Amino acid sequence: MRRFILAVVVLWMTAGCGTAPASESPTLEPTHTAPRAKLFVPSDGIYRVTAADLQGIGADPTQLDAATLQLFRGERAIPLRLLGEGKDLAFEFYGQASDSPFSAFGVYWLTWGAAPGARMREANAAAARAAPAESFTSTLRFSRSNLYTPQFGEAGAPWFWQAIAAPMTATFPLTLPAAIAAPAHVTIELWASTQDPVSPDHRLHVFFNDVRVAEESWDGQGARRITATIPANAVRAGANALRLAAPGDTRAQVDIVLLRSIQVTYARRFLADADALEFEGGAGTYRLEGFSGDAIDLFDITEPAAPIRITDTAIAARTLTFASDAAAPRRWLAVGPNARSSVARLAPMTRTNLRAPDVAADYLIIAHPNFLGAIQPLVKWREQRGWRVRVVTTEQVYNEFGYGEESPLAIRAFLEWARREWHSPALRFVLLVGKASYDYRDDLHAPNKNLLPTFLVETPHLRQAASDNWFVTSDDQTGRPALAIGRIPAKTTEQVSRIVNKTIAYESATNRPAWRARALFVADDKDSSFVTMADMFAQRLPAEVSAQKIYLGERQGDVQATRAEIVKQWNAGALLLVYIGHGSIDTWAEGPLFSTEHLGEIKNGERLPILVTPTCLDGFFYHPQKDSLAEALLFESEGGIVAGLVPTGLSMPGAQETLMTAFFAEWFSSPAPTLGEAMLRAKQKVATDAPDVREVIETFGLLGDPALAAGR
Repeated sequence: MRRFILAVVVLWMTAGCGTAPASESPTLEPTHTAPRAKLFVPSDGIYRVTAADLQGIGADPTQLDAATLQLFRGERAIPLRLLGEGKDLAFEFYGQASDSPFSAFGVYWLTWGAAPGARMREANAAAARAAPAESFTSTLRFSRSNLYTPQFGEAGAPWFWQAIAAPMTATFPLTLPAAIAAPAHVTIELWASTQDPVSPDHRLHVFFNDVRVAEESWDGQGARRITATIPANAVRAGANALRLAAPGDTRAQVDIVLLRSIQVTYARRFLADADALEFEGGAGTYRLEGFSGDAIDLFDITEPAAPIRITDTAIAARTLTFASDAAAPRRWLAVGPNARSSVARLAPMTRTNLRAPDVAADYLIIAHPNFLGAIQPLVKWREQRGWRVRVVTTEQVYNEFGYGEESPLAIRAFLEWARREWHSPALRFVLLVGKASYDYRDDLHAPNKNLLPTFLVETPHLRQAASDNWFVTSDDQTGRPALAIGRIPAKTTEQVSRIVNKTIAYESATNRPAWRARALFVADDKDSSFVTMADMFAQRLPAEVSAQKIYLGERQGDVQATRAEIVKQWNAGALLLVYIGHGSIDTWAEGPLFSTEHLGEIKNGERLPILVTPTCLDGFFYHPQKDSLAEALLFESEGGIVAGLVPTGLSMPGAQETLMTAFFAEWFSSPAPTLGEAMLRAKQKVATDAPDVREVIETFGLLGDPALAAGR
């Protein structure tokens, strides 16, 4: 089986696994007339929106009926606290951070002019009957998403804070606001990623402010939780540090654990931090100190979507005192003058009626808004050939099918709607235009942003891999697609234009060029099955297409000579370029036989093959820091490829052979299907009982236009 290796800090994977044309504008026009805006909230807290904020999105506060302001999160109305009208209009609300793995912001949407909106309730504080409490128990959880390791951890939880490889010591700063010198408790969530025949094979020493609070040894891979009591003399108000020391003295060859989170429970004074204080408490009296001024508000946020402002509190000398008769603990939030936050972004939210009857199309493009102009030549080209084309933006899909929040779930919901409701014509092709990244929330701040998300499915080998196939799967739980789908994984308008021009040029040839009567087959020499598979596929070519075989093993493993022959034949042009063998994100075989470093040697101009790679990771278009080989070839300015059928994850040769055998049968059938339809039919026909085959169905995708003509 092919394998991948995870470096301690950087993910490094290597694997072997081997209709009538539309006359109107293709971009849908808004039909929803009520004014709306999206509010992006990065964290929990009280947010204030002012008249100036509304003017910034084109609204006129002096003409706005404040009584009709309505705020929603999803379908739920969120109560507002109105603070003025007209030019002095302002309102506050309690906003919550996103709990979605796909977006870093909670999204609220605002409308006005339709109906009266929900308003925040108020309630009086109870009469104080006892001395104020002196402290409360606070629990803080510290974590960062620094390390993406899908092969470790629980399903759907691939992110960790840091890898600790023995011998190593790592220190983590922890801030405990207003801590009291009293015993505290720490919980450390880990995942042991290595194992060794020796027992135990992991050991960690835990220090809190240089006081050793735990020493733990254990054996094997998997989740591990370390809990410890922190003595009172080790707890400090403000800056603290937890140190994890892996001595490397277990005799294991490798001892690596991954830190997920640190949780500290400690005693805290009722002292504001950053002009705010949140705590849990039941019946009793509370004196909250340390605010920046006397403009202090208290809220009961036990039900975050329906907060209650507490009145009749006592405020003096930057201190708020109140009492509660609550039988059960409540969640309280006090905010001073400087703790009312502004939303991260306020943007107009134009709702496009994607559910309108006249929206139906057989060729649908979903594009990041940046790429609308660059995609227009392809739109016109497809319309000239009889397709009814529609272009929608990701923003439009999110607004109508995801309540404004970025998510692949919204894209799938839209495509399910279109597949079910569009009949005249019925939807056949879906083209996604935009780069994806597994770093949905941009935690890594890496250069490759998530412009149009893919979906990460759980797989047997990599455990998590991108699947555009998921967007168009049928309802029978087999993973089989119902539509032909492809992606242009572009980061720039120049890249979009490049592949659009390649596609049009490819289909514009009036006579079949001689180079389209050849197919190149390249095979690695590390497994005899690679050559066997290449020979089998070559035999499936129709009589009018000849096979040009370039096998590393037949050249005694001479990588340079083999690469030179690949480049020579590639530059001469071919209908297909098929590579079978070990692969990684940006290389073929060891040496490497070919990689992104050799792109400068490819100068095949418009003699562009379709790339087919029964291997692993060759189409990893969702890496936040690097581009896959298939992407680099797709956007190569002096040639490269016109499209690629490529893998996004790891898989086994037998399963790859099953899918590719079906693809070759469909691709060379008569009448010739489009490239996307050939892949669609192949995936629909293979049996999906085996997990390995299901994996290749889900993770082998098309980079390029799914409506690309056969070209032969």
